[in-house]
Amino acid sequence: MKYTKIFSAALLLLTLICTAGCDDTTGTIGGSLIQDQMEVVMDSTYTITGRSVANNKIQSRTVTQLLGNIDAEGYGALSSNYVTQFMSASVIDTVNVSAADIDSLQLVLNIPNGDFIGDSIVPMGLKVYPLTKQLPSPIYSDFDPTGYYDPNTLLANKIYTYSNVGENDTVQGYTSRYVYATLPKSLAVGLFEAYKKNPANFALPSNFVKNVFPGIYVESSYGSGRVVRIGQTSMRLHYRKHTTTSDGRDSTYANVGFYFATKPEVISDNLIKYNMAQELTDMLNQGKNIIVAPAGRDIEIEFPAVQMMESYRKNSGKLSVLNTLSFCIPVEEIENNYGITPPPTVMMILSKDKDKFFIDNELTDDVTSFIAQYDETNRCYTFSEMRNYIKDMLDKETVTPEDYTFTITPVSLVTTTEASTSYYYYTSAERVNAVVPFINTPAMAILELDKSKIVFTFSKQVSSNN
Repeated sequence: MKYTKIFSAALLLLTLICTAGCDDTTGTIGGSLIQDQMEVVMDSTYTITGRSVANNKIQSRTVTQLLGNIDAEGYGALSSNYVTQFMSASVIDTVNVSAADIDSLQLVLNIPNGDFIGDSIVPMGLKVYPLTKQLPSPIYSDFDPTGYYDPNTLLANKIYTYSNVGENDTVQGYTSRYVYATLPKSLAVGLFEAYKKNPANFALPSNFVKNVFPGIYVESSYGSGRVVRIGQTSMRLHYRKHTTTSDGRDSTYANVGFYFATKPEVISDNLIKYNMAQELTDMLNQGKNIIVAPAGRDIEIEFPAVQMMESYRKNSGKLSVLNTLSFCIPVEEIENNYGITPPPTVMMILSKDKDKFFIDNELTDDVTSFIAQYDETNRCYTFSEMRNYIKDMLDKETVTPEDYTFTITPVSLVTTTEASTSYYYYTSAERVNAVVPFINTPAMAILELDKSKIVFTFSKQVSSNN
């Protein structure tokens, strides 16, 4: 244990404020503080134990879809198909438009630039089938679509590549690549007529999915060597619209309606299969703590909360203040031939709360759940805001293993930018709206728990007469 004495007016003032705020008694408080001094205790003598655990069943909490398959040396074989429902626009253009004017319906896969792993040029295929009933909720990555789609009804069959080599300058300037697949005209007409018959079914996603169109199953059907991350799947309706010009002549022009798309309000699920490479299996057998995504391995640890509480109670005085608690885990990157790197973000959460956290769309609270970003320079994850956790533990009458058994799992943060302006300056900040299981791309790393470091500091009053 390391002790450092700090004589600081600011620290004394902070301690005085904290003490006065929690104590309703009256009397002279400042006198004893002025006569005494504060000592900062830094304790970093703790060790972490843990293990790599299977995480092959992750909840669907994102509109992101993975499609394709790879077999990467040092990582393993990953394949993903997906099922998705659609959110319909509440209003569809029917003015001067009839069923005879419906031209076609296109499926559009929006793949942001760079959101793939593997070979961008290799041709791969996809097949699209209609769902025959509503998807269950909650739904997980090990979901079997058998019985939920009609394998005898093929809506689309498409061969595609990701590369934009050979495209014109306009296409190469897009921020996303698009894959288009033409769907049956009968489906387009059916959706149009369903809206004219009962627009109320299009007003709510639940009504649309239940009464009109349950969704689609998209299967990677041909080729290998690439997995793409689809930011959004949508269907756009092509139709003709009739108008009358100002001079009284009839006119017809082509129009497009972007009426159906995946949204957070509807269910979308990646059907992921992962077979670990022998190299990783050998590491596990050697006792390495491996984290792999998506649908691979998490890390479960026992955080030394009991030992920290004992240290605090033993070494703190009558007047003490919890300062900081941080937890840093060194990372060893794993060699592979696909450029697979550690997860950009991980969450540490009490193991008993993990499933509920994702089902209820919760956010981390820095008491039972914490976020850490991967530090590429120092190769580590640091959970730096854990003070409230140990404070909460100290307030408990009884601490059980459920209170200090944590799972470290890869996640993605769904954020929005909030801007504010004043007379003098403009500022913006990222706001986290959701924390979802990480499925963006393959990721893996070794967490070196035996080299991890916990730094726990608190201040205590020490008599100047000592």
